[in-house]
Amino acid sequence: NMKSIILFFISLFIINTSYAGVIISGTRVIYNEGNKNVSINVKNPDKMPYLIQSWIDDFEEKKQSKFTITPPLFRLNPDKENTLRIFLTEEGLPSDQESLFWLNIKTIPATEKTENSLQIAFKTQMKLIYRPKSLKDVNFEEEQKKLSWSKERGKVIVYNPTPYFMNFQTIKFNGKLVDDVSYAKPFSTKSFDINDNNEHGLISWELINDYGANVDLSEVRI
Repeated sequence: NMKSIILFFISLFIINTSYAGVIISGTRVIYNEGNKNVSINVKNPDKMPYLIQSWIDDFEEKKQSKFTITPPLFRLNPDKENTLRIFLTEEGLPSDQESLFWLNIKTIPATEKTENSLQIAFKTQMKLIYRPKSLKDVNFEEEQKKLSWSKERGKVIVYNPTPYFMNFQTIKFNGKLVDDVSYAKPFSTKSFDINDNNEHGLISWELINDYGANVDLSEVRI
């Protein structure tokens, strides 16, 4: 029937798009102070060309002038790859803690649009972290031991006394995941909502390191 045919075509579309598209190297970018630039490889294994548009926003996802990326817009043909380069263009970032920016990469199919075609642009957003020289040698296994945890009604609260962004893969309270896990800024407190009003129990968490991999699971009883 018609419903089955529509579902069939939807499933076909999902299968195709899940294997298609541009491959971007890495899941985050660490820009160490003193670097001339940092590069990211972009590869197109697909059978169609794409337009690649890239830009960098500040911590609040607004325009900024500290970093530039080149080329900001280019065509990437099938089975080709190119390199994006990020440059620090303004000094003045803090020397005693990390600074966070957002790298945005949009991939747009560069094919002629026909009446029955569906073209979707995909945007990838990843963290761009500026790391001062004084913080270069970081061991997240050790740094995460400095985190301080507490629980207040429906919130899990973490205090990050370190100069590093603590990027969490998971946070659990008594085995239950918090909502919308993210990160804690340097020298700051961050709270995460959870559907649990107990005050005491076991908090466990996994951090993400510079390479996008999980640091070993840690836990503390409060």
